[in-house]
Amino acid sequence: MNASDDPGARAKAEPQADHEPTLFEWAGGSPALLRMTRIFYGKYVPEDPLLAPLFAEMAPDHPERVAAWLGEVFGGPRSYSERFGGYDRMVSRHIGKALREEQRARWVHLLCKSADDAHFPTDPEWRAAFVAYLEWGSRIALENSQPGAHPPPNMPVPRWSWVSDATPGSRVSALAKPTAQQEEADLPGPEEPVSFAQHIKPLFREGDRRSMRFAFDLWSHEEVATHAPAILDRLRTGTMPCDGAWPKDRVAVFERWLDSGKAA
Repeated sequence: MNASDDPGARAKAEPQADHEPTLFEWAGGSPALLRMTRIFYGKYVPEDPLLAPLFAEMAPDHPERVAAWLGEVFGGPRSYSERFGGYDRMVSRHIGKALREEQRARWVHLLCKSADDAHFPTDPEWRAAFVAYLEWGSRIALENSQPGAHPPPNMPVPRWSWVSDATPGSRVSALAKPTAQQEEADLPGPEEPVSFAQHIKPLFREGDRRSMRFAFDLWSHEEVATHAPAILDRLRTGTMPCDGAWPKDRVAVFERWLDSGKAA
């Protein structure tokens, strides 16, 4: 089996430094979502006493519809809106159903089990966003289904994203192999002017950049210059990078760059 055949490979792959993947992309796209919904409606729903009655008259293409909805919500193509009618159509499927909390909770639980069976990514970042949407969306569906409910019309399909900037590569996994600092570094001579492009930016690895993107971009001269005093404090105490302190000569170069005016 090669990486393209492995449903879990997308969670193991390194994200591109300049591209934050959507939840749709990180899950594996439409094929992965359809695999999950087919498992859910084919394996779990028919045998479940709480959910089976709700879907007893389910249309044959219902798994495809739900996969299209989730794909659009998670940042993929607008397939649900274009093929099935958008938000109002989804809301209409819950009106008057009088769903109960135990049914809502079972739906979330079994969909999470189906995601496991479908080999969805298991990294904390993706699962946090996935479960957050299931909880949010299912509670709105529960509310909309109650007698006397009046859901607001013409709402857009929600577009869900990462939770609290917890994106792929935003942290160093405890299970990842330690990443060594660069073997070679173009450190300036004692009298040589220190520049960001030549001497500072190369000291920050791609992983360092990803782990700090929630705050600022370590490959941006402007942003590093703005935060330089705080960065230097962390470099001195060895708390940055998070997987090991810089050697003293590199810390000294960063300090020289700051003291000399933070040249680009």
